[in-house]
Parts: sequence; C-alpha cells; structure tokens
Amino acid sequence: MHKATCAECNKECEVPFKPSGTRPVYCRECFAKRRRY
Repeated sequence: MHKATCAECNKECEVPFKPSGTRPVYCRECFAKRRRY
C-alpha cells in the first residue's frame, strides 16, 4: 500500500497503487461518492 492525499478532502489515505502525480487520487469515501454520478 502507498500513502497518498485525497484530491477532494485532503485526507491522508492508502492506495494499492503508486500515485503517478499526474492523476488525482481519492480516499475510499470520496471515490465512492464520485462513482455514484
């Protein structure tokens, strides 16, 4: 797991991939919210 900062809420989170820095990373809660749309 890799540490990252959520692009929406700025919370520290862990993601199963290495963030590239070119695409936004979202925590579990924000990612779930975005998927509903």
